Amino acid sequence: MKISGILSLLFLFLCSCGIQDGEPDGIFIRVQNNSDVNFTGVIVQSGNVEQAFGEIPARTSSEYEEFEYAFRYGAVWLEAEGRDFSLIPIDYVGEIPLRDGFYTYRIGLSSANLTDATLVFELVED
Repeated sequence: MKISGILSLLFLFLCSCGIQDGEPDGIFIRVQNNSDVNFTGVIVQSGNVEQAFGEIPARTSSEYEEFEYAFRYGAVWLEAEGRDFSLIPIDYVGEIPLRDGFYTYRIGLSSANLTDATLVFELVED
């Protein structure tokens, strides 16, 4: 009885994560804070979907959020130590949408001096 309950919970968990037949069913993106300061109010827009990731402490990652479609980069807005930062692409011309899978948008700062820093962005396929 306990084994069937555990297996049922495992099945429900895997289905809720967007994994079917061992392959992801959708585009799932998380944000990794690749800096030494905490990020708050993190918002990412890639494609037509804007997702709020909230607070991401230094050197940690958020949970995955599902996107209808997304690209290898996106617009990012966040706050770090009271300063607002943004990275906004001009357009997605020539870009091919990501295929179903799990991805990490690794976001960092170009400098430890926040007055001179800009956001640095890297896509990692998980």
